[in-house]
Amino acid sequence: MAATQTLNAKPLAIGLKHTGLSLAALFLALGLSAAAIQVLGNEEDAGPSAILEVPRYDPATAKPATASMEPKIDLATQGMVMGWLPWRLPDGAMSPWLPGTPPPKSPSAADQAISEAEAMRLAAEAKNPTVTGAATAASAAQIPTVSGTARILAPSFGTPSTEGGVQVYRGQVGAPLTQAPAAGVHQQGPGGLLPIIGTGNRTVFDVYRKPFSDTGRPKVALVVGGLGLNARITQRAIDELPAEVTLSFVPYAENLQGWINKARANGHEVLIEIPMEPFDYPENDPGPHTLLTTASADENQRRLEFLLSRASGYFGITNYLGGKFATSNESSSALMRQLRSRGVAFIADGSASQLDAAASSAGLRNAQADRLIDQRPSSDDIAAQLGALEAMATQRGAALGFGVAYSVTIDQIARWAKDAARRGLILAPASAVTS
Repeated sequence: MAATQTLNAKPLAIGLKHTGLSLAALFLALGLSAAAIQVLGNEEDAGPSAILEVPRYDPATAKPATASMEPKIDLATQGMVMGWLPWRLPDGAMSPWLPGTPPPKSPSAADQAISEAEAMRLAAEAKNPTVTGAATAASAAQIPTVSGTARILAPSFGTPSTEGGVQVYRGQVGAPLTQAPAAGVHQQGPGGLLPIIGTGNRTVFDVYRKPFSDTGRPKVALVVGGLGLNARITQRAIDELPAEVTLSFVPYAENLQGWINKARANGHEVLIEIPMEPFDYPENDPGPHTLLTTASADENQRRLEFLLSRASGYFGITNYLGGKFATSNESSSALMRQLRSRGVAFIADGSASQLDAAASSAGLRNAQADRLIDQRPSSDDIAAQLGALEAMATQRGAALGFGVAYSVTIDQIARWAKDAARRGLILAPASAVTS
């Protein structure tokens, strides 16, 4: 008779046994893999890695690199758009003079000295930029040694020079203009020198405008205003914008004459801004000595003479605000007659067409902006407005654009102007498009 045996099934024990065997097999496989990597692996591939690509210069495709130098606070142009009077702080930033509040105190002499020192430092850097040698850069920690051609690109390009094996392109500086004050076109006023028509009908327009030779190509003229309050932006405009760009200064700026002298030394012709009454005055107050429709003719003349005597070297003026002032034919006509009697040109920013009409009626040298190029201060919008000016110039021979002191405005004008000649245009000073 065959023997039989009954097996007592224990599922839990069997499951644990199988699990243990599986884990043992897994650990054995991991151990063998680690050993194989240790013996056969390439240690240069071990650990995290990064691939750095260094672009090489290709003359056919290379485009200049740009760097943003936006100031910490940039309200110089907000003042022009919104009616505030911006005021420069010791660090070069701006503080708005808000409607309904007392005007801020002028910066102290110490504060002004700080701003001037900063302006001089920036000017020295623009003329003598610091270039890090290739050996120094290559020896820095965690920076791989690379070979190739390095280029330093400026918004406007001159002839390259080789410095320490590096090609350096410096910004173009225009020929210095006549130093101010010039003889024979000024008289002493109660607050300083005032422009007059001199012997032989010689005027400040003739003396201080930038010389220009008309080649017959379409002309685009550009004015950048709101300058003199923010030291950093003002220095950038003087140094980085092409010399053909006309610069417009706020009469309230401290050391106004110094800024005008610097601009003219770099080849820029200059305007001075005259504050005029806006529609919502006095809630929106352009500042002291604003020309008003409610002021007498004698009072407005005194205010104008004070503003004109703040500095010398400008060939003309432009309006700061003035929507309400422009609606008064009596006030605006009186202003233009006074400017005509002093040989001063008028460039309208385009915000009040009546001012340009009053200037024309008075027989005054004048022009009116066709576009405010940075009403929306973005790169794309400014580029579009500059393109529109190009089209206008091509159709009728000349066009005038007006911008204010934004960093992005300076960047875009410098970038646009670099290739203007290749596109068949000529960049002209604003005085060249007056009539």
